[in-house]
Amino acid sequence: MMLTLLISGPKQPKNDIDVYLEPLIDDLKSLWDGIKRVYDAHIGEYFTLRAALLWTINDFLAYGNLSSCIVKGYKVCPICSDDTPSHRLKNGHKICYIGHSKWLPIYHPYRRQCAAFNGKPEYDMPPKPLTKEEVLQMVEGINYKWGSKKGGDGSENDGDRVCWKKKSKFFDLEY
Repeated sequence: MMLTLLISGPKQPKNDIDVYLEPLIDDLKSLWDGIKRVYDAHIGEYFTLRAALLWTINDFLAYGNLSSCIVKGYKVCPICSDDTPSHRLKNGHKICYIGHSKWLPIYHPYRRQCAAFNGKPEYDMPPKPLTKEEVLQMVEGINYKWGSKKGGDGSENDGDRVCWKKKSKFFDLEY
């Protein structure tokens, strides 16, 4: 089964998408437990129907809304989290993300091409993705204010915040 959900435009729910996800999460919980006595007309037998959400396909901004992850600022990488290699450009006043070559194989030529990137060779290994338990520990104490925020972009004290805004509704699923 494939569920298609498109929410875009100026009236999208932004970070309050949990209101729309709640019925989906409830259905996924009941499908994970299983629905007994579903009839298969082809075989002519009853079976227990089970289902799970395998993945979502979306751009980075929608990923931020669904996972409650920050997608603007200094700590935007959900894998690197606090160690996201970023800095503010002097003339452009924008945040730049560097260090992507650490995900390349160790002997890849791009790791040694200093002039093409930030002037430094990249010898670091990529960080290990955080586990569900580590992310839950990080979001446990976050107090999220529901509703649209008027004025300001919330980027003050950007260096102090964690990568997540709130606990995602997907953490309510058992798997």
